[in-house]
Amino acid sequence: MAIYGYARVSTLGQELKEQKSLLKKNGAEIIFAEKMSATNRSGRNELKKLLDLLKPGDTVLVKKIDRLARSIRDLRMIVDEIIEKGSSVIFIDDKMEFNGAEKSSPLQTMMLNMLGSFAEFERDLIVTRTQEGKAYAKKTNKSYREGRPKAKLTTRKMEAYDKLMSGKSYKEVAKDTEFSKSTLQRIKRQVQEERQREQEDGK
Repeated sequence: MAIYGYARVSTLGQELKEQKSLLKKNGAEIIFAEKMSATNRSGRNELKKLLDLLKPGDTVLVKKIDRLARSIRDLRMIVDEIIEKGSSVIFIDDKMEFNGAEKSSPLQTMMLNMLGSFAEFERDLIVTRTQEGKAYAKKTNKSYREGRPKAKLTTRKMEAYDKLMSGKSYKEVAKDTEFSKSTLQRIKRQVQEERQREQEDGK
């Protein structure tokens, strides 16, 4: 009887280290880690490998229910498959276990549906709060821009921009500053965008 762990990031920037540490602490012998965010089962190769390995008596450890599935439908499908194989799944943080020895338990089915509903509701709340936060930031901060923050315009970058504006070619400035042509193009665009915003804000 093997004890497996399953870990998955919810966003590409998240680390798996914390999940792996928790799974090992709770007895996981082999851990399958999904290093990408997926909204459904498609593309989750590590999950497929894990499910293919399961045998009666095996256990799957997962940190939280939303690490295994992000919809009630997927949750039911995955857990049902684990149980049908005679294996069990334990959600550590949620303190819930679904046992392959209790395939037909009405209580187990009810708890699984309830747990999935709460996880889905929690995700919806987070999405709503994020959207409200962005809307508020846009309304109250004129310089707010969604997405990845742009790199700061350093003195060195401004010097490169000034050289471009003096008539030097990208090739010449690249040689002087050791910035690539694409970086110089980004610097030029960023300076011009920021100056345009400053003019608009000053009106």
